[in-house]
Amino acid sequence: MTKQQELNLANTIKRCQDRHVIIPTFKQMRNPDLIPEKIQAKLRDIGLWDLNPLNLFRISWKNEPVEFGGGFGGVNYIELPGELTGVKARIVVLLGKYFPTGAHKVGATFGPLVSKLITGQFDPSTQKALWPSTGNYCRGGAYDAYLLGCGSIAVLPEEMSQERFDWLNKVGSEVIATPGGESNVKEIYDKVKQLKAERGDKIVVLNQFDEMSNPLWHYAVTGPAMAEVFNSIKTANQRFSGLFLTQGSAGTLGSGDYLKTQFPALKVGAGEAVQCPTLLRNGFGAHRIEGIGDKHVPWVHNMRNTDVVVDLDDAVVMRLLRLFNEPLGRDFLQSGGVPAEVVMRLGLLGISGIANVLGAIKLAKYYEYSQNDVIITVATD
Repeated sequence: MTKQQELNLANTIKRCQDRHVIIPTFKQMRNPDLIPEKIQAKLRDIGLWDLNPLNLFRISWKNEPVEFGGGFGGVNYIELPGELTGVKARIVVLLGKYFPTGAHKVGATFGPLVSKLITGQFDPSTQKALWPSTGNYCRGGAYDAYLLGCGSIAVLPEEMSQERFDWLNKVGSEVIATPGGESNVKEIYDKVKQLKAERGDKIVVLNQFDEMSNPLWHYAVTGPAMAEVFNSIKTANQRFSGLFLTQGSAGTLGSGDYLKTQFPALKVGAGEAVQCPTLLRNGFGAHRIEGIGDKHVPWVHNMRNTDVVVDLDDAVVMRLLRLFNEPLGRDFLQSGGVPAEVVMRLGLLGISGIANVLGAIKLAKYYEYSQNDVIITVATD
């Protein structure tokens, strides 16, 4: 460690002491039983989204699904019945809704920022963390940065929802809008390059597409959560056969690297919009599946562990979003035999989560999976 890095680390320690910040470990995120009881007791008086440093301990798949004062339990998930999916394979969806900010990106951003802080590569007293994203990554980054006492800059397309801009302003992030929408990732990084040239070392770019701590967090936390769910629901002769995830930043696909160490026969599918078939055909184009990235292959995507690419039509995803959330759609699903308790939870699936479900169904059909096969995916928000 250089002298400058030692100074940066000292500034980080002082910032944490001044703001009463305790940084949790990956082990504690994976197994909240390891969190000290006095911290768990304090969390009973804190809301899930509150801007309180103790909520760093809620960067976990195991939060109690309540808005305020929740503790910890098992992994939050929903299993979709065959009456809905149309396939024999069991499809299980981990729910990101119960992370702070309502999305698991608080984990994908925790890894890169904290790894920089504890190695002296980021000085919270003089530098800002720059989060380039089309949405949830910069939200998660701004949230984590606030809890850790760090300044932040969010760079995202101007066509993203006003709610995202309002929330980023609420947490005190500097917000910069770039031209376009979900598919205009290049424009984001053009602005990042400009900002870096203008501000130099005053900013640290935390690019989710090349920060290895993004997939490493999922390797350490999300992968074990998936394995835990499978082991808790499996019956005799059932196999963990498939993992499907839209590519996005390829961070969550890091869970597949862990799972293949535990289940070597597992097939990993990566998805994208058919309107932007980068993986499938080296193509590009605009689409409406917010949060899944496009037009490039992230540096952190371990293609050697990807078995199949699945392209998804954004029109189908948007129609399913209406079906799952409108009264007539829910009535229709129940009339088709989908249990009411499942129908009422389908609103927990956002646009990218629905895309993941579609991809899991395609995976099941392609490999002709049976009732002895289990596929897991995630609803990121």
